[in-house]
Amino acid sequence: MIRIVFKYLLVLIVVCVSLWGYFQFTTYPYKVDRWFQPYEAFIVGAVARKCSPEFSWISVVAEYAVTVRGAYSAQTAFMSPDKQLETCTLGYKDKLFSEQLNDLHRYRYASTTKLITVAAIVRLGSQGKIGFDDKLVSFFPELTEFEDDRIRQISIAHLLNHTAGFNRLTLSGDPMFLRRNKPWCPANFSKLETMTLAFNPGEKQVYSNEAYCLLGEVIHRVTGEEYRAYVEREFSLAERRIKFAEHYYYDDEVRYDYRYEEWYNDSYLTLFDFNSLSSSAGLSGSAAALAGLLWDIHHQSSSPFIPRLPIKTCNFHKKISCAKSGVFQYQPEKDGMALYYHEGYLPGSSSIAVIDSYGGVTVVLRSGADKLPATPANEWIVWIYHRLNLHYTMQGKLSILNALPVNNIH
Repeated sequence: MIRIVFKYLLVLIVVCVSLWGYFQFTTYPYKVDRWFQPYEAFIVGAVARKCSPEFSWISVVAEYAVTVRGAYSAQTAFMSPDKQLETCTLGYKDKLFSEQLNDLHRYRYASTTKLITVAAIVRLGSQGKIGFDDKLVSFFPELTEFEDDRIRQISIAHLLNHTAGFNRLTLSGDPMFLRRNKPWCPANFSKLETMTLAFNPGEKQVYSNEAYCLLGEVIHRVTGEEYRAYVEREFSLAERRIKFAEHYYYDDEVRYDYRYEEWYNDSYLTLFDFNSLSSSAGLSGSAAALAGLLWDIHHQSSSPFIPRLPIKTCNFHKKISCAKSGVFQYQPEKDGMALYYHEGYLPGSSSIAVIDSYGGVTVVLRSGADKLPATPANEWIVWIYHRLNLHYTMQGKLSILNALPVNNIH
């Protein structure tokens, strides 16, 4: 009798576990993938790692991206102040145990593209073709009547600094990323005549993809070239194998990972208009290519990434979310190293590009959203700051005191 009861109990347990597993796989497939991620990370770290040089400090960044931040794959690059390139890749281009990732494979740069738009605007400014105080409406003579007269006050500087008065933090979401709806910019600039700003230009800083779409159109109207054509020529993108992302994947593009997304999978390609995103989140390429491009731009006679004047409303020692001329700055120690950076995100991928005050450039490209909660302690820039501090200390550029451990840094 006991044996029969045990038999039925065992069958009941097996059935319940099977039903529970089926429910998890069909209802929350990404949840199951998340369970396996630490084991995948262990395998990837053991058998799918390529670093040059082998013991480069940048390898720690790639390992951190995969093992701690949950990336399916990571491609990292560091171009030193004297233009020596170090790279490290971790993972596979496509499926697990398929082609191993290398430093030529392509990722979507997402919003780190904005650094190139900033560089283009500053370059045109140095040529006397654009002024930071120029009003946006001066480039749109066909627009004459505005329901919100504050539109006339928006300057190029307001657009660069995300202070134009646009607000994407609404129930309808970011106007540049509305599902299946074409953005008003750059298709319908007459929208400027009927829209109402959320606040006065210059009054508040709210991150804006609309602003950078408008900057792309300003570049078009000033140069007579489409934004894509202008930056491709001006920054020699073809030579660097940097391309604009499309609604399809390139042959050399990596597989993106959606396990830490809630709403997206590969079908997101059909939801967004990538031509409209050209100047805000449109570029793709390798980490090494972006590091080289940013290094070349930064080491011109006048770098577009370093603010000429301090921002009165920002404390870069405490506040990470401040931007000047489109570039965010982090400098926790008054006389210490400063980092000028931009992060990027698209469904299934994320990135960060950092220019440090010694002249080095660090780029991290990842397949997958971040699995850590978005808190100040988990900011990528904070972690990179301490790793760069350690690197430059080992190089003799910083005092050993700068490399002492700091709480909450993994």
